[in-house]
Amino acid sequence: MEKWKKWVGASLIALTLPFSVNGEAKAEEKALNIFHTNDIHASFEEYGKVSAYVKEKRDQLEHVLFVDAGDFASGNPVVDLNFGKPMVDVFNLAGLDAFTIGNHEFDYGQTYLQENMEDSLFPWLGANMSTGDTGVENPEPYTIIDVDGIAVGILGITQAPPATAPANVIGMTFDQDYVGTALSYQDELEEQADVIVALTHIGHDQDRRLAEAVDYFDVIIGGHSHTTLRQPVVVNGTPIVQTGSNLANLGELTLTYNDETEDVTNVTGSLTAVSSMTSIDEEVQAVIDGYVEEMEDVLGKVVGYSDTGLTRDGRFNGDAPLGNFWTDAMRDFADADVALTNNGGLRDSISPGEVTLNDLYSIEPFANEIMVIEMTGAAIEEVIAFSYSRDNRNQIDLQTSGLHYEIITGTTGNYLDANLTIGGQAVDENETYMVAVADYIGTGGSGYQFEGEVIHETVGLMTAAMEQYALRLTDAGEKLNYYREGRIAIKVDPSGPNPGDIIGSTETGLYSANKSTQDVGIGNLYTDAIRAKTGSDIGLLNRSSITGEIPPGSITDRQIEALDSFGNAIVVVETTGERIMEVLVEQSRYHNGVDLQASGLTYTLIPDGNRYELANVNVHGEPIESQETYTVAYNDYMHGTNFYQLGTVLDDSYGPVWQAVVDYVMDQTEPINYEEGSRITIEGSEPGDPTGTRTVAEAIGNNSGVYPVKGYIVGSIVNQRPVIGEGTHAASNLLLADSPNETDRSKMLPVQLVNGTAVRNGLNLESNPTNLGKAVRITGSLEAYFSTPGMRAPSTYEWIEEEGPVEPEPPVCSFDEWSGSQVYTAGDRVEYNGDFYEAKWWTQGENPSQSGQWDVWKKVADCYEVPEGPQEWIKDQIYVAGDQVLVEGQLYEAKWWTQGEDPRRSGQWDVWKKVTE
Repeated sequence: MEKWKKWVGASLIALTLPFSVNGEAKAEEKALNIFHTNDIHASFEEYGKVSAYVKEKRDQLEHVLFVDAGDFASGNPVVDLNFGKPMVDVFNLAGLDAFTIGNHEFDYGQTYLQENMEDSLFPWLGANMSTGDTGVENPEPYTIIDVDGIAVGILGITQAPPATAPANVIGMTFDQDYVGTALSYQDELEEQADVIVALTHIGHDQDRRLAEAVDYFDVIIGGHSHTTLRQPVVVNGTPIVQTGSNLANLGELTLTYNDETEDVTNVTGSLTAVSSMTSIDEEVQAVIDGYVEEMEDVLGKVVGYSDTGLTRDGRFNGDAPLGNFWTDAMRDFADADVALTNNGGLRDSISPGEVTLNDLYSIEPFANEIMVIEMTGAAIEEVIAFSYSRDNRNQIDLQTSGLHYEIITGTTGNYLDANLTIGGQAVDENETYMVAVADYIGTGGSGYQFEGEVIHETVGLMTAAMEQYALRLTDAGEKLNYYREGRIAIKVDPSGPNPGDIIGSTETGLYSANKSTQDVGIGNLYTDAIRAKTGSDIGLLNRSSITGEIPPGSITDRQIEALDSFGNAIVVVETTGERIMEVLVEQSRYHNGVDLQASGLTYTLIPDGNRYELANVNVHGEPIESQETYTVAYNDYMHGTNFYQLGTVLDDSYGPVWQAVVDYVMDQTEPINYEEGSRITIEGSEPGDPTGTRTVAEAIGNNSGVYPVKGYIVGSIVNQRPVIGEGTHAASNLLLADSPNETDRSKMLPVQLVNGTAVRNGLNLESNPTNLGKAVRITGSLEAYFSTPGMRAPSTYEWIEEEGPVEPEPPVCSFDEWSGSQVYTAGDRVEYNGDFYEAKWWTQGENPSQSGQWDVWKKVADCYEVPEGPQEWIKDQIYVAGDQVLVEGQLYEAKWWTQGEDPRRSGQWDVWKKVTE
């Protein structure tokens, strides 16, 4: 096994060996072919094609297995109203060899779960579950299958706890320690099996974690997350595969097994689209057609008509038309104040036209029932907060009727607060409301806790509520026309705090905008972190994995994690200086600039026409040696591509890059500041503004790279037509211009607003019409959008405070104009010809500028800037002992009160003395 692990670590992509027609490459090697599906969700109409394809392969190949990774149930009323039996029947006819239980296999309840297990001709697997005293047969943890001389061990692991209504699994237990479960069976599986397969229904992320911690599987065949993997993803030497969902693809694996070494030496994998298959297994198809025909009369009943259709699209960032219809039906059926249902229950959309019972069962295949709970306003607020932020998803999950709510988030999408109204009035925390909910979430599904008194455990099926409501609207002459109504909204507060725990700080900010021309703050931080984590000579990361920015201020762990959208893992390799320089120059030429950010390594790119040459390549201050070996830390994506791959794997157990960065930041005792352009430069180029901010004109003129662009929001594009100023705007894009009054479309930059992101929620004009005309800085990829220079996939934004006209500072003093007819007394202040005076005693008619300070007026000292040091003597000025003046450059000091005496003639014995020191 270890030989395979080392080999696959060095060759993630080139997983190929030549095979003969029967699949065998050499006499001592055998080709094990595994065909696999997952998350079919009752989409069995084309299963006849899959069965025919696999049977044909069984005839052609010597060692064949056919397995499924769970969730055959829930999604098609033909299957679901028959409680899963149609899928079991076609699995049996197709010759399925093994099956891991998915979370939706529990949806029909324990009675039908047991019946389906009994009717199956294949083993149901679930090593991490126990059915206890429920009466349901406990699934086998694993099965050993002799595939024509190859002993294959298949270990099944299911989601824990399974995402089904809690009532469906009462009395059963599920172990969430997937790694511990796998390790507990290692010895017996290795003793009995030549090849070991993990057949899991835990999701791709969990499969990756399993592979990082467990190294005895030859392959992991996964399900649950509906991930489409066109070829195996290799983690810690273990290939992971998954086909997507709804029988879109059939997975095909070939494992090369060496009889002499008893090792799997190679794994290849691919997907075949079921739509491309032509042969049909007539026996299987007859069963499918029989079930479909049997249900036609029941499911063909028309309950209404919709011009608009009932789409679930947009449900993750607001209310969806289907969600509005659905929850209205629930509230009406339960006679409740509020109705709530989760997005995961909305399994499909309904097209415009006739709406049938089949449509209702297709969108709600789980047989969920409606609960009624009396809840306080405070409890409802808790549920709404949880629904958005659960598992750090930061997206809408609850559709609503009766209740309108607005989520307030920070710029990274993190939950800050919510505003709730019922009937246009703010929700009263102490008031109680009747709330209708789907029993799946009402009984704790997906972690929900609806605190309150359960008034009705059930008032009926969700499908019955929708059928009754649709028929009532139809009888009243109304169509089932529904729209997005604004029942749910997301508002972004850019001033809100970053999520997560504060782990460090930066004074300069850390940016990635100039990563194509020099080293950048984010690149320096990330490469420093992976080099420190691994103790390698060099840290390298490609520029596509270095993106985003951290403004000056605190740094949080969640902030770091959010910057790493790929979740790449660290790989440490041994390589030569020659190979490092080869990759540096090749990628700089391909990317037309700097591609690799570095730690422990510095270099200069020298432009040579359309190419670049390398210069000044140093490792820790010393020139790099071509034949010297170096250890390099980079990411698994880079290692998995021929053009980045540097050499032999030494260690790939360090975990994700972002976690290494978090650890590194936590270890620092000082703010993390970098001077960009100190490690990597392009000869002849000047270091740029770290933020890299461009004007709209600059972004249009040089439309490439990831940069922040500042401009004014002036409109959007609807159906390819610019809408400038007020009007009906699209939620999917913006138009930016350098002037808020711009009307020339050629001077505008279209900006894509990706669905479900904080940028879209905070900026789009459909939900935020007051954004029109505001100045904003948006960071994204500058590339063609709407067939013109534009910006795609923006990641962050911030509002720009506009600088208004500079107001003149008011004068230090502001007094009424002097009047010759007015009587003034001591202390009165006036303005005369731009100067400011204060009366010394009673006066009337004396002109302030002529009476002098010795008479009745003196200048207000507070109204004038007093220069530092001695000033020239003034005849009219009154001086007191200690005052110093200058006359013709000579310094004099007054001995006592004086006014008018010339310092040069009064002499030292009179009132002035000459200062000679």
